[in-house]
Amino acid sequence: MKKQLLAIALVAMMGLTACGESESSKKEKSDKKEAETTTVAETTEEKTTETEEETTTEASSEEETTTSAAAPEYDEFKLVDGLGDKYVDFDNRAFAYDGKVYKLGEATLQDLIDGGIPFDKNDLNNIDNNVNSNYETSTYTVQINDYTSLQFQFINATDEGKKEKECPVSYVRWATIYTPHADYSESINNETIANLNDCAKHVGFSFPLTLKKDELLEKAPDGAEADDYGNVEYKIKSERYLGTSGYRFTFDTDSDQMRYVSITWMP
Repeated sequence: MKKQLLAIALVAMMGLTACGESESSKKEKSDKKEAETTTVAETTEEKTTETEEETTTEASSEEETTTSAAAPEYDEFKLVDGLGDKYVDFDNRAFAYDGKVYKLGEATLQDLIDGGIPFDKNDLNNIDNNVNSNYETSTYTVQINDYTSLQFQFINATDEGKKEKECPVSYVRWATIYTPHADYSESINNETIANLNDCAKHVGFSFPLTLKKDELLEKAPDGAEADDYGNVEYKIKSERYLGTSGYRFTFDTDSDQMRYVSITWMP
């Protein structure tokens, strides 16, 4: 009888031990799972925070790049030594190229060539052609850059024939394809400003290449003849020939900025 009771007691104790171990194992597994879940959540939060920081940094960098890419501006106008400060000066009709001043009626085609003005090679084939008395040459063109150019003519105001290279300048014309405009794209306006700045490093007059119409009329109000198409002229009669010579400015009718200017000379 005692043996039976002892056996029953042992069986009961083993059952309790097994049950305790099972519940303990479940608790340990649950705790481990919670710990793993917490670790994953913390890692995810860290990655999310890092991603947000990286995104913020990238956005800040883009903003800084956008801010630093400022639109170009016109360079300050610098008057070349030897050019007068009068915008219209009939006694000193002149222009400059690479810092050297050339006066209409005096400087010859050969002088301009020697001064380094880059004429078209095809035009230079004509420099030894004969020019009859009281005649002008055909037009010589100089491309400054993509948007700007110069044109020249030369006159034989003597009583005998001369070679083209011996004739003085009677006509100079500067032109730009574009001026900045509100309706143009930003890229075209930026390129226009860049081309005008580049041209101003080579070509000079007594006035800036970015001259506005009201600036001209303020500086040279006397004798101005203006029309509705953006043209303003200053002319005097020739003492030798029929006709007039002088200055002709053409301004963009929307921006009022100069697009063309021509200066002519006759004795």
